[in-house]
Amino acid sequence: MIDNYHSSLANVIDKYPVIGQAMLHHRNTRGLPMSFRDMPYLAPLYAEIPNLQGADIRKAVQTGLSELFIILALNHAGWEGKIVAYILPTFSVRDRFVKQRINKILSGSSKYRSMLPKETDLGNNRMKRFGSGSLLFLGSNTTGDFVEFSADTMIVDEIDQCEQANLSKAKDRIRASKDPRMYRLGNPTLPNRGICELFDKSDQSHWFTKCPKCNHWQTLQWDVNIVQKNDDGLWIPRDKEAIDALRWTKVESYKGKIEPVCSKCHGLFPRQTEGQWVQVYPTRDRRGYTLSRLDILSQNLTNLYQEWIAAQSDINKLSTFYTSVLGTGFEHSGARISSEMLGNCCETYTLDYGGGPEYKKEIVSIGIDVGTLLNVVVSIAVKNEEGEVRRKTVLVCTVRKFGELKDIITRYNVDSVVIDAMPEIRKSQELRDWGRLKGLNIWLCRFYPTQRVGEQAYGMKLNWRERVITVDRTQIMDATFDEIRDKKHQFPSDVFSVLGFLDQMKAPVRVVNPEKGRIVWNEGSAADHYRLADCYDRVAFDMSTMTGSFG
Repeated sequence: MIDNYHSSLANVIDKYPVIGQAMLHHRNTRGLPMSFRDMPYLAPLYAEIPNLQGADIRKAVQTGLSELFIILALNHAGWEGKIVAYILPTFSVRDRFVKQRINKILSGSSKYRSMLPKETDLGNNRMKRFGSGSLLFLGSNTTGDFVEFSADTMIVDEIDQCEQANLSKAKDRIRASKDPRMYRLGNPTLPNRGICELFDKSDQSHWFTKCPKCNHWQTLQWDVNIVQKNDDGLWIPRDKEAIDALRWTKVESYKGKIEPVCSKCHGLFPRQTEGQWVQVYPTRDRRGYTLSRLDILSQNLTNLYQEWIAAQSDINKLSTFYTSVLGTGFEHSGARISSEMLGNCCETYTLDYGGGPEYKKEIVSIGIDVGTLLNVVVSIAVKNEEGEVRRKTVLVCTVRKFGELKDIITRYNVDSVVIDAMPEIRKSQELRDWGRLKGLNIWLCRFYPTQRVGEQAYGMKLNWRERVITVDRTQIMDATFDEIRDKKHQFPSDVFSVLGFLDQMKAPVRVVNPEKGRIVWNEGSAADHYRLADCYDRVAFDMSTMTGSFG
């Protein structure tokens, strides 16, 4: 019997070398050997993924995938002699990842140590020699990293948190390889963005297990197998024993056991140790997987149920439940500016492309976002029937040159200008200095996370000497969102005719960023220049109405 066991194990290791590496040589950061017992979906992935040219994996948190790709990276570098680039969101995340995970893993295995130079040289946080290959650890926010290396295998971890503009250059880094591989994985944020978009375009493999009673194969889904709404609109378990127990307690206090039920026979469906990956679209070339914490056998479903009940009154907790527990993107209806919101703000007047002396009697602000083009929003201050000051936008346009901005500022007799300090910082500084000579208030704006202070709506800080204004990006986007949602910002009736305006105003979405531990506005790879120009205009407008007079 023992001889058969060792023979069987040797066959597995010979057929699936990455599984062999995991079982024989790898120890996790806690120093423990690898085990697939609690996560039965992992063993097939260890067998399949090394044979693929790439894969896109949408996952819940703590599902064992990062460990798999660490092992794969070590395998490709150490055993296959490849150059492996492992990309993380920022260089600071990279540093923590290398120090707290990679270095501990390398030091904790005698086999891994033997593959290091001199068996002790761990290299630095960016590059390590390992076996006959190399490991590169890169932060996606460091532009230089994406033009200074070539690789055979690229692994992008937490892709939704990465700098998308730099990731667009990543494929160029593996083009020269004879065997290029690209793997992308991460905790999702929004539907149709980042890893969700990539997964949607893949073959969409799901983990299926079989009901022990009716033999129906299914993938566990929260609102199909775990919970349901009763006639009173309350979320209750589908488990009949749990339903009976709930007659004697409130849903938020329930601590009894909850089991899934079969989607077909509705009998209790204990989570199974055996299953298989099933492709929804098997003819698609790109492999994709989705992983939920429901598939982890030790995951306490009662605890998840309590989280779910608590999240019903907290949109941020609900977002976290969908993305971190269920591994799916989440967007609620009030998470972004909509066409309807903007339409409700449109009045009967039209865009004014001319300007003129009549603006001398107005308080005029202008916001400018700097990119390939210069996106411009010009507004004046008006009062509503209750005497409250509101922003009335009179011009939305793009120009190509900074000289054209001077013309607009002059024609509209602008009181305050706020312009994006980056990326053309020299040009923006020249415009500021021109304004100083003309006696104009032109400010460079930078975004920096800031705590809300007093009555200030978005953490504004002023450097009067340098004419630099710092605001919190999330807070200013919140403020301009509220302004539009509450119909406190007027737009011309023909503003939708401006090319790109509607799409760019709608691009950013308010989400929870688990890495930063705070709410952020995420535009993904979509352009958001007019949305930013509108934010800068709001800052300029507030500066104008604070420092000017309004009769």
